[in-house]
Amino acid sequence: MFVTEVMEKEEILRLYISGKRDFRKIDLSQITLCQVNLSSTDFSQAILTKANLKGINLSQALLAETDLTKAFLEQAILWRASMQLANLSQAVLTKADLREVNLSEALLYQASLRKAQLQKANLSQAILRRAFLREANLSQAILQQANLQQANLINADLTQADLSGVNLEGASLVEANLKGANLKGANLNRAVLTGAVMPDGSVY
Repeated sequence: MFVTEVMEKEEILRLYISGKRDFRKIDLSQITLCQVNLSSTDFSQAILTKANLKGINLSQALLAETDLTKAFLEQAILWRASMQLANLSQAVLTKADLREVNLSEALLYQASLRKAQLQKANLSQAILRRAFLREANLSQAILQQANLQQANLINADLTQADLSGVNLEGASLVEANLKGANLKGANLNRAVLTGAVMPDGSVY
């Protein structure tokens, strides 16, 4: 990855207000951008490692291949953002709004997504190994061939989710709601399903 520019918070906000939306490939590692509106901005291939982005509005933003390793995105608004192939390893996304986001092939290893809103999100082929998704809302989400090995999905809402070919080996789905979900070809080896509502509505 070739990073072309380094910017500070004040410069980012000044340029955004003036109408600039193209911030591709810039280095914003460890920057603090809390509670600001940067919706519809292009941060593709940018470096945002360890950035503090609590409550930021990045709805409909472009974050493809963006490095958000260990970024703090609690309560961030990422509605309909395009985040294909983004790296969110160990990122904190607690209570984030990720509805209809495109996270296909994204890396979310050990990411914290407790109570995150992921309705209709596209997580196909995403790596969510050891991710913390307790009480997350994944209703109607697309998780085809995603890796959720050892993920924490306790009390998660997976109603009508597409889990075909998903790897849930060793995952905890205690009291999760899987009603209407597609589990065709899913790997549930060693998964804990105590009290879970199964696709047919029965309780495991």
